[in-house]
Amino acid sequence: MIDKTAYNESRDESKDPMAMLEDGLVICKFGRFHMRLLFTSMAAVFASTMVTTTSSYILPMAECDLNMSIMDKGLLNAMPFFGQVGATFFTGFLVDAFGRRIFLIGGNAAIFICNLVEGSSQNFWMLIIMKLIEGIALSVSFSAVASMISEFVHKNVRDRILLLYCSFMSLSLIVAAVMSWAVLPQPWHIVLIPAYFELRVWNFYLYICSVWSLVAAILYYTIPESPKYLLSHGQEREALEVLKNVYAENTGNPKESFPVTSLGASGTFKLTKDMSIKKQITHALIAVKDLFRPPLFCRLLLFSSLTFVCLLAYSALRLWYPQLSTIIENYKKDHGETARFCIMMDNYRHHLDENFNVSLPNNLTDVCVPHLSGSETYINGIILGLFSMVFIGLSGYLVDFFGQKILMFVYLVLCALCSGSLYWTNSSIQIALLVSATCALMQSALSLQQNILIRVFPTTIRTLALSIIIMMGRTGSLLGNILFPIMLQLGCMGPFLSLSVITLCVAGLVYFLPDPNKESNGAGDK
Repeated sequence: MIDKTAYNESRDESKDPMAMLEDGLVICKFGRFHMRLLFTSMAAVFASTMVTTTSSYILPMAECDLNMSIMDKGLLNAMPFFGQVGATFFTGFLVDAFGRRIFLIGGNAAIFICNLVEGSSQNFWMLIIMKLIEGIALSVSFSAVASMISEFVHKNVRDRILLLYCSFMSLSLIVAAVMSWAVLPQPWHIVLIPAYFELRVWNFYLYICSVWSLVAAILYYTIPESPKYLLSHGQEREALEVLKNVYAENTGNPKESFPVTSLGASGTFKLTKDMSIKKQITHALIAVKDLFRPPLFCRLLLFSSLTFVCLLAYSALRLWYPQLSTIIENYKKDHGETARFCIMMDNYRHHLDENFNVSLPNNLTDVCVPHLSGSETYINGIILGLFSMVFIGLSGYLVDFFGQKILMFVYLVLCALCSGSLYWTNSSIQIALLVSATCALMQSALSLQQNILIRVFPTTIRTLALSIIIMMGRTGSLLGNILFPIMLQLGCMGPFLSLSVITLCVAGLVYFLPDPNKESNGAGDK
């Protein structure tokens, strides 16, 4: 046990309060509390993945139930991102102004309610509207998850913990595929009100996927507010109390034995707790102006551009992958073998046009027959998640040798080569490996970028900066999911070669990213 008197006598009184808080986090160690926080964050990441991914798994099954054309499918995939684009900037500002915890709880609770209503959808437009609202709810919570983790772990393990947090996304892809495989093949169909209210298997699937947001909301209720947020808003006593509780939970020692009795923040930060909401917003706006001055503004533009292009390519391919895999699987089932990738895509477009025509009201003789997903589609989803986990784990090892910027550049170049090679593939195994590698490399590059950006923006505007960058990324995701089916209708080569070219172009921007190793005790720690 550390001697409290000796510690307080030896500490430097002129030390920055945030640096003293970092010392306090080191004393708290990494333990039970952080495991609880990581599990809570994992549930939140799973919930966010379900918001954006469930649509891609129900597309083949619901295309006849909801009379969807290929453009309708693109719109459904894009709708959660549209909701996030509209709300992320404001929610990021509010999270920095009023705290992380309240929005993590409220955002996940709102996602759960939206999931329940979405699961009851009976037509395409009801599903579209609920996906839009769900995207808005996701924007409330998503940007605060990474900030919460980074502000609770000490600097000695922060990079490794953030890398572990990034692996949750890969794990969530595996969980989404497994849940889809377990539920969607079931013959569930309940008619409550004939011709008005029916629950098909994809409705039950959406209900079941809502469990993650409920778990996240409940668990975040047990997590205290970020000590760095509290300290940066003048609440030193509350921040110190949080540290004491973390110390007691991690070490098993009584919290009274925590050696830090003061963070030396008297007069350093303005107390916002007792301010009116109007004054708190005004205070936050004053802090925001620093984000739009050099060098932070230049960093914001650079990170936003990178994220926009990367998510434009990554989200479009990842969210259309279950549909593409189903197309290949059904082509092989109908013809006994696979063909060139683009031949299979053209065959599906012809089939979908026929289904859309027979679903019109004046056609009473033909029946819409969907191309359902088989086990291969779900296995490919699991492979994609496993690839992502392997590459992120490999990044944790290679980053010590090559650095984050060089590794990001290599990943993006390899990603461009893999996506461009899709045009020439002619077997389902080749397609599965190339798509999985493309998505895994892109996600690993984005994970490395997130580790950099969290360290180069100050605490008071970190979530706002992250929210703006996420907003630009979601704009890329929205645009990618709308453009992908349009380009696919015009020709098969377009989408994949375009993804390759823009990824190569953006790889050059990595050179201009700030060096995170030069930012220690700098902006990112304040």
